[in-house]
Amino acid sequence: MQFTKREFLKTSAAIGTSLAASPFLNAQNNEPEKKTETIPQLKNTSFSWVRGFNYQPGYGYESGGYENGTGWSIWRDLKINIIEHELSRGKELFPDMTAVRLWLPYNVYLVQPKKFLEDFSKFMDVVGKLKLRAMIVLFNAWHGIPDFGGFYQGSFQSLTKEQLDLTFKFVDDILDRHGEDERIYAWDLCNEPDLRVSLDLYYPWLKQLHDRIKSRKEKTVLTISNCAGLKAVKKYEPLSDILGPHPYFSHSKPDNYNQNPKDYDDKVASYKNNLDSYVKFANEVNKPIVVTEIGWGDLIDAKRIDKLQVELSSVNERKIGWMIHALCHSPVADLHRPEYGPVQGPGYMACIEPDGSLRPEHEIIRNFLKQE
Repeated sequence: MQFTKREFLKTSAAIGTSLAASPFLNAQNNEPEKKTETIPQLKNTSFSWVRGFNYQPGYGYESGGYENGTGWSIWRDLKINIIEHELSRGKELFPDMTAVRLWLPYNVYLVQPKKFLEDFSKFMDVVGKLKLRAMIVLFNAWHGIPDFGGFYQGSFQSLTKEQLDLTFKFVDDILDRHGEDERIYAWDLCNEPDLRVSLDLYYPWLKQLHDRIKSRKEKTVLTISNCAGLKAVKKYEPLSDILGPHPYFSHSKPDNYNQNPKDYDDKVASYKNNLDSYVKFANEVNKPIVVTEIGWGDLIDAKRIDKLQVELSSVNERKIGWMIHALCHSPVADLHRPEYGPVQGPGYMACIEPDGSLRPEHEIIRNFLKQE
């Protein structure tokens, strides 16, 4: 077929217009355009270096009974040699970890305050020796089986003024020793005070704790760990130098994922959108985020890793600091397999087995620990 000069120019112009208008081709090189996803970035990245683990020692009464795995069973006779061994092993397996988060047992302090304070100092010596930094949880409102200890809604509401004053003395005594301890990068006023209760229940007390600490140690970095989503983050923001949500991703990738990926992919997208809402709010108030617990559990190792990959890739992309729950096997709730005690909804959340070996497939965590 032959074209006249006029027909050739007319046809060429039409083809060029069509190519330029195509959403699938790049006008410069005729290659398909790549859809780029804009990921909101945290502006205040002062704690983005935090990448580590919650830690609960791997011993208790060893009785198999209710008391095994409680704060009392661990701290009434602190085995600092076991703690140093476990944290050292953690550092061997995860050399790029930078931080640990530790819950304190308020009830042990009430019974043996001097010994408790001495034991806590010994713990901090181990943290420093391993060149880690710690977030210390002063009080706890989360409850599992066995119950680590802490405040219940009813028990807290029944406290007298004298009993509440003891909580302030507890904080005073710890801060007198460690208020300017550079090995401690932040203090968590309370773990999950929003769990299945009104956000207003603990708030007046937490504000008193906050104000008391700031009046004595103004530069102390404080947070409040919460699990009730953005509303809790916003509620506790005035008392937090670091925002501390617990954005767990609890969905397992189905075995038939390749045949029907949409439902699972929608859940992943929803999870990321939730993180984006935290980042947006944090940027509005110019505060950093450290997700103080992440890493939903599973009895099946590969499924636990699927969840961790979603969680850790998402927080790293947004420059959010994080600590996996938890480093090693322990009689504490959710940190052991069924043969060691009751297992609840989260399943098994530890990353190191009872014998000190790395949990199968969990070596992938090392990739996420590396700083960009």
